[in-house]
Amino acid sequence: MPDANSSPDFTVLSVEDLKTIIAEAKTGAADPLSIAMQIFSAMGDKVTVSGATLGDALSSSAVSLDGPLGTVVGGIQDLSKNGNLVSVSNAQEVQVELDGTPLRLKQQVSFAVAEQSGLPTLDAIAGVSVHKFLWFDMQSIQLKQNEGQKMIRVVTTGGTKEFAVT
Repeated sequence: MPDANSSPDFTVLSVEDLKTIIAEAKTGAADPLSIAMQIFSAMGDKVTVSGATLGDALSSSAVSLDGPLGTVVGGIQDLSKNGNLVSVSNAQEVQVELDGTPLRLKQQVSFAVAEQSGLPTLDAIAGVSVHKFLWFDMQSIQLKQNEGQKMIRVVTTGGTKEFAVT
């Protein structure tokens, strides 16, 4: 994980930087996934941000941090983006439940962000697992479209599952 003091080539983002990026993304896109991709692109290639700064910027930008998202964001010590690779350091392992499925984020989480057929994909996921009888490591999450219906495809060490986006 880059540290602003030891990696001078990384830009440290402030609450104001993030609020501006979030506001611009909200005006340029309607759905949450498109907004997230615009925020990711607008952050720059070599940036780092503390978890506290990220939480302050999200709440100041009227992004609800209720439920699992608040737990996940609240556990982040720092986040860095180097090109398409995102690395997250958590204060400790974080566990949340999404639609009845336990999700575990280890202290170190990383993934690559890409687009396939114009839709977002998270690849090479490390440090994230889901529980279905056993803990399975997540490998990728991809948004797909089939006959106008958006689907999320999740690939784990235990197999692949698709969910309709409602």
